[in-house]
Order: sequence, then structure tokens, then C-alpha cells
Amino acid sequence: MSPAARELLAVLRAGAIDGLSIGYRTVRGQIDPKSRVRRLYQVDLWEISIVTFPLLQGARIAAVKDGGPPLSPQRRAAEAAWHRMHSDHPSGSAADAPAPPVRRGRSVVSLASRAGRKAAMAGLGRG
Repeated sequence: MSPAARELLAVLRAGAIDGLSIGYRTVRGQIDPKSRVRRLYQVDLWEISIVTFPLLQGARIAAVKDGGPPLSPQRRAAEAAWHRMHSDHPSGSAADAPAPPVRRGRSVVSLASRAGRKAAMAGLGRG
């Protein structure tokens, strides 16, 4: 297990972060006209992220397993292929690139550094 994974596991066990963001596309669903309750019968799951503040209060992590079973040969091969693919492209993807500067009033705030992100967040409260 990587140091980052160990750190995330410790944060989850401590209960510091326990929210889930679930991204999906509805394939088949229906809204009941009387109750306005939407029922999802089939979805394409895109991603599940661990977040501090989930949109739905019930989207929470209830338990964290200890360790887990050893990785299957297929999982090890898939992870090795993924690492090879990313080591071939050291520049990373567009998601790894620094965020473009954000204009707040007359100044430009860079989101590439922690100080820049803090300054941008402080500017949000200046309405």
C-alpha cells in the first residue's frame, strides 16, 4: 500500500472525511408524478469520490475494512499497465496541469499554489 493510501485510510478510520460523491448517468429512470420521487432502475456509474461535504447527507462511509484480501493477479496486472501508461507520459493529463489564473476584480489570482487558492477563496466572501 502506498503512503498516500495509508494516509487516506487513517483519515477515513478517524472519521475526518466520510462523505461520498457518486457520479453517474441515468440510463433508465422514472419520476412518480404524484410523489415526485425519482426512481433509478439503471445507471452508468462514472466515479465515486471521497469528499468532505456530500450533496446528499446520507451518502456517508459507514465502515472502513482492515487491510483486505491480497490483490488478484488480474488486479496487479491492471495496476501495472496503468502505471506503465502514466510513466510513458510524464507531463500528465490536462487534469494534472495547473489551473488557469482567475480574475478577481482588477487582480489576477493564480490557483497553482496554495497561497493563490487561499487568496481566491478569501475573494469569494467580498461580494
